Amino acid sequence: MHWTAGEGLAYESGMRLHRAVAALVMGMAMAGCAGPGDREAALNELDPAPMSDAAWSHVTGIYLGAVRASSQRFGYEGLTSMDLRLELSGRADQPGVLMRVENGFSTAWEQYGERKGTYTNIPSKRYGSQGWIEATTHAPNQLLLHYRRYGGVLSPTGAWMILTFRPDGNVPVDYIGHSGYRGDGEFYRKPDLRNMR
Repeated sequence: MHWTAGEGLAYESGMRLHRAVAALVMGMAMAGCAGPGDREAALNELDPAPMSDAAWSHVTGIYLGAVRASSQRFGYEGLTSMDLRLELSGRADQPGVLMRVENGFSTAWEQYGERKGTYTNIPSKRYGSQGWIEATTHAPNQLLLHYRRYGGVLSPTGAWMILTFRPDGNVPVDYIGHSGYRGDGEFYRKPDLRNMR
């Protein structure tokens, strides 16, 4: 293909404009993410030592619960409501997590949307999942989950959940998401119906 000098300049100007727009979109996405300060404040409260194997063995199982979060950051407003099912297995130093999420959300750009997904760090259960999870336990009774959808270009940091296991069986959740989302929720251990009379 042979271009005149004027056509070449127009093409180059157009490419510069496309690159500038792409950089602006990525910059807005990064600026809209939950700030590093929010994450650092929450993560600094975690004990760096893992849960004991005995403590972890008492919390493995299936949990059901919900998380509600909202965002008002840089003019971005949104609400999200997630129903979750967690399956915890493995060891305290290598927790296995399979998380199923049903998410309803509303933002200034989208009146209502729904998203379902499965996230895991268990290799044998990755087929058909929408994303991955990094999981670490923290003494004496906490689990940190960092999950992200595959190909999550607009949410490069994904979302974080800190679960605190209590003796009464309920599990409060602190949620830190992308675009400034902050929220909380609660999980309950699913009872083993085979042992109920």
